[in-house]
Amino acid sequence: MIMRAVKRIQGEHNSKPRLPITFQVLGRICNSLRAGVFSTFTDCMLETACTVAFFGFLRCGEFTVSKHFDSTVNLSVTDVEILDSYAILHLKTSKTDPFRKGVSIQLHKSDHTICPFSAVQKYIAIRKGREASFCFSDPLFVKENGNALDRDFFIRSLRHVLDICGYNSSLYNGHSFRIGASTSAGSVNIQDHLIKTLVVGGHQTVIVVIFVFPMTLFEKHRSL
Repeated sequence: MIMRAVKRIQGEHNSKPRLPITFQVLGRICNSLRAGVFSTFTDCMLETACTVAFFGFLRCGEFTVSKHFDSTVNLSVTDVEILDSYAILHLKTSKTDPFRKGVSIQLHKSDHTICPFSAVQKYIAIRKGREASFCFSDPLFVKENGNALDRDFFIRSLRHVLDICGYNSSLYNGHSFRIGASTSAGSVNIQDHLIKTLVVGGHQTVIVVIFVFPMTLFEKHRSL
């Protein structure tokens, strides 16, 4: 079940393998960024983007822009709601949401050093402190120059960090987080029907699972 789900994401006929960024790989990426790779702000932004992509089962195109930022489609600061023990990421559109009804993804707080809630909270605080004209309609993820995080910059930066970590970066791409999240979910024995819902069913059903089984996913976040 797990392997079938991963294969659906990878693509059965994809000749070039796309390796998963598992929780262990994510940890090494975050540790490298914390040690300093780019600028302080860029390192924090990339760590947050990677962590959110992993725990949110996101595709690269769902948190980056292809060319120009469009507030009606792309993630804005206002699309993040920070509560006491979790943050809510409001995704305006995704591949599995053709009618653009929107969907919300919960990012729970945990005691682990790799925590999506803490990463988002810290990143937003830094954004507010460094930008005099900070606006909630601005892109959620921005580069040092204030422009929206584009796919090319993200992939190039990610691969640079993977190289530093000793991985063959050419075998990873923007979908590696989504693949890795499903792989890590299976490694901590999340039930097959939950993995199928999380990975194959798309974001719309992710939220149903979160609301129906909040403690299940919360505890798995803690153990991933």
